Amino acid sequence: MEQQKTMSFARFGRACHLKIGNAEDLASVLDLDEAHWVATSAPVSTLRCDEIFLRHVDADGCGRIRASELRDAITWLFDHLSDTRSITECNEVVKLDALKVEGGQGQRIHNAARKALASLNRDSAEGIGLDEIRQIVASVEGTSVSEVGVALPEAAEDPSVNAFMTDIIATIGGADHPSGNKGVGGEQLDQFVSEVRANLDWRATMPQENTNATSKLFPLGDNTEAAFQLLVKLRDKIDQYFSQCEAVAFNENLAVHIPPLDADIQQANLADPHAIEELVRRAPLAKPRPDHTLPLNDSINRFYATALEDLITHVITPLLKTQVEKITEEQWTRVKNDFAPYEAWIDAKPSEAVAKLGPEKLKSYCDPAFADTVRTLIGRSHETALQLDSIRLVEKLALYQAHLIELANNYVSFPDLYDPNHHAMFEMGSLIMDGRHFNFAVKVENRAEHARVAQSSGMFVLYVQVTSQGDTAAAELAVPITSGGKGNLAVGKRGIFADVDGVLSDARVVQIIENPISVGEALVAPFRRIGSLVGGKIEQITGTAEKHLDSSMQRGMTQVETIVAEGGSTAAVPTTQRSAQSHGMMAGGILAGGGLAVAAMGSALTYMGTVVSEHGATVLLVVGGAILAVMLPGALLAFHKLRQRDLSAILEGSGWAINARMRLTRAQSRQFAQRPAYPAGARGVRNVRWRIMALAALICFLIAGYCAFQLWAPFRQSHGTEKLDGQEYPTEQPAENLGAPPPDSNRKSL
Repeated sequence: MEQQKTMSFARFGRACHLKIGNAEDLASVLDLDEAHWVATSAPVSTLRCDEIFLRHVDADGCGRIRASELRDAITWLFDHLSDTRSITECNEVVKLDALKVEGGQGQRIHNAARKALASLNRDSAEGIGLDEIRQIVASVEGTSVSEVGVALPEAAEDPSVNAFMTDIIATIGGADHPSGNKGVGGEQLDQFVSEVRANLDWRATMPQENTNATSKLFPLGDNTEAAFQLLVKLRDKIDQYFSQCEAVAFNENLAVHIPPLDADIQQANLADPHAIEELVRRAPLAKPRPDHTLPLNDSINRFYATALEDLITHVITPLLKTQVEKITEEQWTRVKNDFAPYEAWIDAKPSEAVAKLGPEKLKSYCDPAFADTVRTLIGRSHETALQLDSIRLVEKLALYQAHLIELANNYVSFPDLYDPNHHAMFEMGSLIMDGRHFNFAVKVENRAEHARVAQSSGMFVLYVQVTSQGDTAAAELAVPITSGGKGNLAVGKRGIFADVDGVLSDARVVQIIENPISVGEALVAPFRRIGSLVGGKIEQITGTAEKHLDSSMQRGMTQVETIVAEGGSTAAVPTTQRSAQSHGMMAGGILAGGGLAVAAMGSALTYMGTVVSEHGATVLLVVGGAILAVMLPGALLAFHKLRQRDLSAILEGSGWAINARMRLTRAQSRQFAQRPAYPAGARGVRNVRWRIMALAALICFLIAGYCAFQLWAPFRQSHGTEKLDGQEYPTEQPAENLGAPPPDSNRKSL
């Protein structure tokens, strides 16, 4: 492979990246140190590309493409091509005359391509395309005898073998077949044959005589199975009772430690039936006795009384062949020992699924011909697997020709990230929300981890949950807001997401990382906070005033009611007149209070007007200085943060390993957040933004002019001019008169 010695670099954003536009540029990647690559590792799940291509590049199948794997892919591609023009063209067609047949897998690829073309009746074709290759792969995978050592039942010509394979899948479970159906592999076949033999061997241990008669294995004949279930139901509880008897026989004081304890009874909720049931269930089967006997009387725990009665009737009495009024520990041990052989036999029983086939079918399946036929079919599937492996090598070569330059341009270099007309492989699409298009979005696997890393990006980041129609699982994306303002963006806000193919999905904001978005927003932010603070104070003052007004009205009404009740000086006045008088007093008080408030406000406004008229320039300068004192630090801090915004942190949060910081450029900030214009010639749409900006600029200009005039007036007054013989000379004035107010024209001269 000839290596390009001269490498071409270009500036993308604020860094120089390797230009990869043709096969020679791709080959030069092998000579470039990884420290100069933009990325050295990337998760496969964040890349938009052919899945099979990404699986080939991710050779170890770990879900990440590392720099070494990309190098190996480039090397493999050039090792199998003598003509590299198809790499530059990103061509999906494998041309036979461009292959290197000597060394490596070139000859195998050439032969597989020839066979594939022959199967398509295109023997004379010079090359085979990716779509044709995949058509052949799909047809081979759909056959009943396919790869991975798995054969489908329909591959068997003999119906009995077909039934044999069907029973294997039904009882053992089948292996996945490329067609999507279940088939039989070597592992399933061996397990089925083993379980069939084990089941028949187990059945051979069963007594040949009629099981209705008692035997060592069936102590109660046909009733043994039902009797054993009754025994198992109470065995642990009866064993516990005799153990408690042993403890009491050793020391009677140990009886107080047998549950339920007094503390359990005191804490139990006796109003809850379930709590009572649990308390009784934990209680002993009966009161433990030192003589190790279980009397069958009313002292039995009622929770177990019915089960114990069935055990006595159907198990203990038939085994002991006598009616019992109490059970001794020796009798209980004898009963358990009588069922021990049966229990061991049951425990040795093989898979119940195979047993359902019945003894006759199991005996027929012991014929080695069945297993041998299936193994032959599995062997044929291995041959098919080799054929598919060769075809997939052709597919791999076609994919590498078509996509390796694109992958290198989204791994070694990031030119598409800075091109508004292209999408990088890791860009998912555009979020449409709040009247804007947010055109940069990356996939997020772990939002908490991504948010932790993205904090260092200095960006305002939205985490959006995207749900496609028909998909049960929602994907999450990180969307940085790079220009404009926050607007109405908030957690819970909904919009739509358009992927790079234009497919629309529902989108909802689930988390936000807040940082400055633009300098303009940073300038306005302090005043918004002040406005919120002032608004809150006004609401607080208004609420207090309303409470005082309500209290005053309540006191007035109380006084009137008291006067009326006591019959005071208003006794002689008619009721309607007294009511009118009381309402008049309250109304007068309210109007007086309102008048005082208006007068106070008027006085304040008059004072403010007087101060402005007398010291206009000074006041405006002070106000302007205060505004600048508020705006300037925030603007400088925001400008610094905006200059430091880093796209690499957004990618690193998604699992990328980025070599250098990727500063966000002004062009990118406008590209990633856009407010689309209205269509040309649209009516009824006015763009008033520029008018507002022009009006604000005019107001600022007038204020600045007024301040300049006010500052210039005293200077003009102290350095006036007069004309003598047609020439202007400065008029000198006494220092004590400088800045003095003009004399009153109405004052008479003495």
